[in-house]
Amino acid sequence: MDADRSEHLARLFKALADPARLRILGAVAERPLSGRELAEQIGLTPPTISHHMARLTAAGLVRVTADAQRRLYALDRDTLNGLSRDPSPSHPSPPPPAAPAADADPTAAEEAERAKVLRSFFVDGRLRQIPAQRKKRVIVLQHLLAGFEPDRAYLEREVNDRLREAHEDVATLRRELVDYGFMTREAGIYRVAGALPARGPTVAQEITGNEHGWLRELVEGATARALAESGGCGTG
Repeated sequence: MDADRSEHLARLFKALADPARLRILGAVAERPLSGRELAEQIGLTPPTISHHMARLTAAGLVRVTADAQRRLYALDRDTLNGLSRDPSPSHPSPPPPAAPAADADPTAAEEAERAKVLRSFFVDGRLRQIPAQRKKRVIVLQHLLAGFEPDRAYLEREVNDRLREAHEDVATLRRELVDYGFMTREAGIYRVAGALPARGPTVAQEITGNEHGWLRELVEGATARALAESGGCGTG
């Protein structure tokens, strides 16, 4: 078994070694689901779903397609079928996916780019280094933002504690989240931004995909879940 295939299999097994991710895979195996639908069906918060989907997408277990304003997640059966192949040297590893064609689904291409960056910079949930390239750094920041609840306020030390789970340079990560407008800071209180600022042409080139749709899905998913939980507490 060559090193690349060994690394790929190790990444797959690590992604599968989590009960929540196994439940997610079971759900998307039945039909494609949005992040909000997964949050409601599995009983996890939207940021937690986003975190797990990033790991599953990076491992090649889930593919993403666009449906109107939503992103739908589905089981990537090709990857699972590949696990049944004989990994001996007489069966070389499959070649990497070809670059998307010009008329390919742009959302799928964007998600593939995100997954590639996350695979390169994250190992077991830890950020190996903060990317120097701004476009890759933004993808990392968006991934980290998914670990915060959109509907709650955070003290600076709480933000630091969450970011430190990924990397020790919490000051840089915290500052970048605010500078890019992904989080707001007022009187020492941090929140996930409800809306993004207007982007100049330089910053706009650093953003992958529809960040407004991505943030809206994150915030609306958390809001819908909070309302559902509130309604559930009031029944009976």
